[in-house]
Amino acid sequence: MNKKNNIPRLPHTFFRWYCQPERYEELHGDLEELFYERIEKSGLTKAKFLYLMDVIRCFQPYAWKKPRPFTNHHIVMFRNYSKTSIRSLMKNPLSSFINVFGLAIAIGMCVLVYSYARWVNGIDQFHENKNEVYLITFFEEREGSAQQNGLTPRPLGEMLREDFAQISKVCRIEDAPAVLKFNDNVFNEKIRFSDPEFLQMFTFPLKWGSPAGLQDRNGIILSEEMSEKYFGEENPVGKDIEIIFGKDRSKIFTVKGVAAEFPMAHAVHFNFLINFENVFLSYPVYDKSDWSAFLNATLIQVKKPSDLTHVEQGMAKYKALQNGPRNGWKASSYQFEPLATLYERGGNIKSDISRNSYESNSKSIVFLSIIGVFMLALACFNYINIAIVSAAKRLKEIGVRKSIGATRRMVITQFLSENIFVTFFALILGIILGVTLFIPGFEIQNDFNMGFTLWDRNLWIYLPCVMLFTGIASGIYPAFYISRFQVVGILKGSVEFGKKNPLTKVFLGFQQILACILIACAVMFTQNTSYVANESWGYEPREVLYADVAEDAAAYEQMSAFMSQNPNVVSLAGSRHHLGKRVSTKVLHTPPNNQYEVNELAVDPNYFETMQLSIREGRAFNKHQGSDKLSVVVNEELVKEMMLTSPVGQTFEMDSMRYEIIGVVKDFHTYSFDSKILPTIFTVADQKDFGYLSMKVRAGREKETYAAMQAQWSKLYPQIPFQGGHQEDVWGDFFEEKDGHAKFWNAVALISVLLAGLGLYGLMSLNVSGRIREFSIRKVLGAQKKNIGLNILRQYIPLFMIAFAIGGPVSYYLVGFFFDMVYAYHIPMNFWGVTIPVVVLIMVLLGTVSIQVGKVSKSNPVEGLKTE
Repeated sequence: MNKKNNIPRLPHTFFRWYCQPERYEELHGDLEELFYERIEKSGLTKAKFLYLMDVIRCFQPYAWKKPRPFTNHHIVMFRNYSKTSIRSLMKNPLSSFINVFGLAIAIGMCVLVYSYARWVNGIDQFHENKNEVYLITFFEEREGSAQQNGLTPRPLGEMLREDFAQISKVCRIEDAPAVLKFNDNVFNEKIRFSDPEFLQMFTFPLKWGSPAGLQDRNGIILSEEMSEKYFGEENPVGKDIEIIFGKDRSKIFTVKGVAAEFPMAHAVHFNFLINFENVFLSYPVYDKSDWSAFLNATLIQVKKPSDLTHVEQGMAKYKALQNGPRNGWKASSYQFEPLATLYERGGNIKSDISRNSYESNSKSIVFLSIIGVFMLALACFNYINIAIVSAAKRLKEIGVRKSIGATRRMVITQFLSENIFVTFFALILGIILGVTLFIPGFEIQNDFNMGFTLWDRNLWIYLPCVMLFTGIASGIYPAFYISRFQVVGILKGSVEFGKKNPLTKVFLGFQQILACILIACAVMFTQNTSYVANESWGYEPREVLYADVAEDAAAYEQMSAFMSQNPNVVSLAGSRHHLGKRVSTKVLHTPPNNQYEVNELAVDPNYFETMQLSIREGRAFNKHQGSDKLSVVVNEELVKEMMLTSPVGQTFEMDSMRYEIIGVVKDFHTYSFDSKILPTIFTVADQKDFGYLSMKVRAGREKETYAAMQAQWSKLYPQIPFQGGHQEDVWGDFFEEKDGHAKFWNAVALISVLLAGLGLYGLMSLNVSGRIREFSIRKVLGAQKKNIGLNILRQYIPLFMIAFAIGGPVSYYLVGFFFDMVYAYHIPMNFWGVTIPVVVLIMVLLGTVSIQVGKVSKSNPVEGLKTE
């Protein structure tokens, strides 16, 4: 047996690990000697145990390895690199500005992308019970597919509360318009009726008052915005507000609480909260047990998420209750959507409470990210070109470093370190640009607040990653390129630096392609704004006024009687619904078992003439009162959807009644151009249901007619604010949004042109600086500016032609992809969108060449011959 092997391995390894190398032999020799003596005296087992104890006992400071003496070699090295970087920046202010400014813009754009993505992904994530609160939804069959719906039968919530012990809270929500009277002034507002559990399920802490105030049927909870609107900075708790829900229906509520300011990233919110038991004030015939009527939303809270499985298994029994009275809204199944994912999934849920915009927001994140990547690429290409130009002035430094022993790796490390150092400056400037320019500009343009703060832990993980990526991506090629020069060549002066560098030209080509794409986007989005503004809505909104008569037949009669006497009114119509303001949804049934969900506009026969809707086939409604009650006029989209070859005369069932198609109207936009035209039917509205009065007025008389209408309403109903306006203004926000898109892309295009121009300038400077002797000789021989310019320009023409040949088609298809992704209807793709960027970039090329020609023409040829 080898005695040496008997030494316990693990204690020995531990000893070797902590013991000083210079003391190891001495100390372990003693331990080893003791170990063998103990084997002979006490046996192997006890010797091993005592050896272990000795190892532990020796674990003392006198035996520990001393940490390696701290060397500041790296600090010295990086300090040296920092000094050289600063000197290089100061020696070449123009190049430094181009590098730092370009990278800063790209990083500032990345800060904007981060801020926006953080805001979108943080919406409604502040609710403490987000994983226990669920929106009840049901699936309905629509044309062969299942549609998830966020509405809920009125009695379902109360039945769930009684049937499932796992459900701890239930909250019903119903929204309604109302008029708020305060200090003899009246305002149109939206009221939310809810159960008291609302403030327990959602995390909306109160600034003043108590959440228990919502249990009081006479109490009201205000948002902070509404509190400031009506009471300023004063605490309104205990004060009274009168709310008018309709003719002869009003109630005075006492303010019981004011919610603290909502977090910026929220979708679910409220202005006024009132106990749900007051819902009959808005809907006098409200029947809580009516399974054929729906609530805006019903939410439940379970004690723990696993309890939901039991609830889901017991939902089948409610289908029969719902499907009996609602033929067109039969539930195939129920599903519970967690509050935590409601905003993200809301795009798939029809009529969900969060009024979802996640899909458009997520698309915006994609666009901004693409722009950010393009900006980074442009800035990195710029840096590469400028870095190579600047390095021509540092050949002697590189030669000296290599001659005293610097390896190529050390030179690469130096240049990468310097680049990261420069990027650090760009990062600081980029953050400043992002916080003071990009983010505020984006928020002002889109009229919202992202709640961006620099005190965000994830931001300070994200930004260093951006800095390192940008620093390495932009500096890796120049570092390798510069470090490969041999000392002998540098010292002999035989290095022909920058005269031929195909890869650099490739970078410039990519720059031009990226710039072409971004400029094309700006051109096409601007064109689209003009296109949409001039595109037909399918009816004529100009010279049309409308008024909301609050579904009051008497109000309609009085207003229509007055306005019909106005000589400026050409035609006048009443309707229950109105284009751009209100529609309802119906389900059509055709044999054998087809269902089509359509929009319904209930109107009187004059509506087609007043709105100038074009009848393409058949006829409009007969003006004889009481006729065409079971007739409908449909739009072209419905004919296409139902694949009707001869639509007039066709019949279908709706609400257990059979209707006949008597006419087809040309397609029109009920909503903005962002939404697809939906299948729509016109039905005859009863005058008692009229909610809107529409008028076609004489051209140029809109303003005075509107004033007359408004004055008459104020005279008749001083307690109800007038709601009406010009039909052209119904989608005013839509045009402002499109105009904002164009402005944003114009700013992006301007920056792109700037970055592309700087990159071109850098590469051209490289070329010119490497041909000083040649140009000096040409000048001595009598070359003029024109000759020099053509000589410089000649080598860029093929490059630009290739870039445009690639960038043009790519821009064309990429912009088309963006348009299809964002807009349901947009300007047809045209070649002007590609031609203009090409012209702009050619102008940039000619301008840059002119600058270089000017520099060469001003230079002294004698000095040029001496320096080379």
